[in-house]
Amino acid sequence: MKILGIVASMRKNGNTNLLMETVLESAKKANPQVETKVLQISELKIESCRGCTDYCEKHLYQCIIEDDLGTVLNEMKRSEAIVIGSPLYYITPSRLTALIERLVSLSYFYETKGLKESEPLEGKPCGFLAVCADYDVQPVLQHLFNFALHLKMKPVTIRSYPYLGVGANSKLEKDKELNPIENAKVLGRLLVEAVGETA
Repeated sequence: MKILGIVASMRKNGNTNLLMETVLESAKKANPQVETKVLQISELKIESCRGCTDYCEKHLYQCIIEDDLGTVLNEMKRSEAIVIGSPLYYITPSRLTALIERLVSLSYFYETKGLKESEPLEGKPCGFLAVCADYDVQPVLQHLFNFALHLKMKPVTIRSYPYLGVGANSKLEKDKELNPIENAKVLGRLLVEAVGETA
């Protein structure tokens, strides 16, 4: 079982990455056979969508832009579950925004063809992390949740606030309101369970 983490923060060793590590370690404890991989958005080249509709219509789930989108998509395809972590920018960092725009565009053109085959990421369990300093985490989590729905992935929610995923403010260990560390551990276990249910 492989779980892929996508860290959207431009700070590789920041709170978003620490939460991601907590989720993945929890998943490994829940199932020692779990393999994990983390992609750091800060290390990737992801350009904005150019609106190449003619190409997208003729080459389903392919993009004419030669950058790291293909690498990310291939890793997502090879994984049984995915975790996306993002800090609050406006709403998410620009490279994640570009990634979202382009993957949603690929999904749109696939769907408009009316094909019976499942889309590449359909049904994959997907969890979310949001780090927002002293701001509300819900806009980031809702944005990621909607993205997953567009790609027909299966969002994994938690039973405590903020429900759509794990939220955190500045101090992870001291955040008693959102309980990010404990909720990240819960999310790791839930992702493993969700993979088992879809197998």
